[in-house]
Amino acid sequence: MSTPRKIRCIVEQVTNHGDRVYTVALKPERAVPAFLPGQFLHLTLDEYDPSGFWPESRVFSIASSPVDRSALALIYSVKGKYTARMEAELCVGKSVWVKLPYGEFVVDGRMDAILIAGGTGITAFQAFIEGLTPQHPNKVVLLYGARRPGLLLGREIIEGQARIVEVMKAFLFSE
Repeated sequence: MSTPRKIRCIVEQVTNHGDRVYTVALKPERAVPAFLPGQFLHLTLDEYDPSGFWPESRVFSIASSPVDRSALALIYSVKGKYTARMEAELCVGKSVWVKLPYGEFVVDGRMDAILIAGGTGITAFQAFIEGLTPQHPNKVVLLYGARRPGLLLGREIIEGQARIVEVMKAFLFSE
């Protein structure tokens, strides 16, 4: 497992999915350490001084593929003061800091898997699903629900993978 590192990133894109749900694309100033699908990062909006303490931050599952270590993505829903601050402050060109990787909530692709997610909770599984190949030997079942169809994040990738990965079944629900 990689040792967590602190890396400055520039916001490249903020996608508003509606209902105060956002995807943020980040460009790290250097390659991020190796991470596994399902791991998470700490994000701070405040400037970080390496000679001081890590500023206030929140944790988010890494939504991007570990194959491309020159980009990061995270998804969040505005639920409290910090995510409301993110909604107000995150814009293209803003500098932020991340600390990663953390966590052991990873899908073991060597056995059958049942993945259950609601809303932005799909983030923990996105990189795993995206990395599946048609030759994947073990069954993968995804049960994923959201408030409305437009908030089924990554729907195109999920449905595309379910078409080409014979052992994958995806069941998508909305209210």
